[in-house]
This record gives sequence, C-alpha cells and structure tokens, in this order.
Amino acid sequence: MSELPELLIRYRPDLLRYVERHAGPVLRFETAEDLVQGVHLRALEYRATFEYRGREPFLKWVHEVARNHMHTRRAHWSALKRNPAALLRLTMGAASDPKAAAEPPRPDTGPSTLAGRLEQASTAVRALDLMLDRDRELIRWATDGVTSREMGERLQISETAADRARQRAIERFRKAFRLLGGE
Repeated sequence: MSELPELLIRYRPDLLRYVERHAGPVLRFETAEDLVQGVHLRALEYRATFEYRGREPFLKWVHEVARNHMHTRRAHWSALKRNPAALLRLTMGAASDPKAAAEPPRPDTGPSTLAGRLEQASTAVRALDLMLDRDRELIRWATDGVTSREMGERLQISETAADRARQRAIERFRKAFRLLGGE
C-alpha cells in the first residue's frame, strides 16, 4: 500500500510529459505541474486498493487517472468561462448592480486589447475558482442577471439578505482577482 507514493514520485517526469501533451486548453488556466499534483491526489484516493503489477500497467493506470482528472478540469473551466466578459466586468468599478454585469462588451478591440482582456478573463476565472461554493453561485447569478429577489428565493432568505450576500461575494471575488494580479 505504501509503494504508491514512491511510484508517483518515480514516474512523475513521465506523467508531466503526458499532461503537457494531452491537457490542451486547460493549460491556459492551470500549469502542467498543478495538473500533475491533482492527478497525484486522485491517484492517492485509490491507495487502499492499489496493487502494483509492473511499470507498463502502472503507467497505463496513472495515465487513465490523468485523463479523468484533465476531463474534470476541462469541464470545470468550461462551465466557469461561459460568460467571462460579464465576470470580468464585475472586477471593474462599482458593478454590484447585476445589470452592469449584463452589458455586452465593445466589439471594436485591437489584437493587444483582446489579448489583455483574455488574460484578465483567465485571471477572473481563476479568482472565481478560489471562491467558496455559495459565493461562486452568487457571482454566477449576478453575471446572469438574476435579481436579488430571485436569489433570496433560491437561497430561502430575504431579498435584503440576498442582496448583501451578493455584494459581499462580489467584494471577495474582486479581492481574489486583485491578489492574482488582475488589476
């Protein structure tokens, strides 16, 4: 049972190369090293039932764990980036107003402006990933234009309490964005 951590360390370079070749667009949001750490954590969840049967079967198994982990992370980032422009607008100004997050972006941008916005959107998505589940949900609702009244009904709290919760979630999101170098 205790040999799994040593095997993961021994075959880490192979796993890193595998992740670098197969992670695709996930590498825009996470480093290959971070993905390998996630694969290691997932693999260690199977420690109690793991049985080493040789190098090739082990590599096949750890690559399957990596594929599953990368698929999960890809789905995660895809779900978060459905509306990155609205998410990014929450980082600017006093956009606690859900209508401010719903305004469409300006289409007249040049390549450098677009590249900068893509980098900021990536940072905003990473900041959202750091949020607690409830805050993340409140942020998503705010970017989707859900009213405080609707949020209150969904959370089974008053409209006023929902509005305060949304504002606090947006402030925490903005702080996380700034800490990640977004401003």
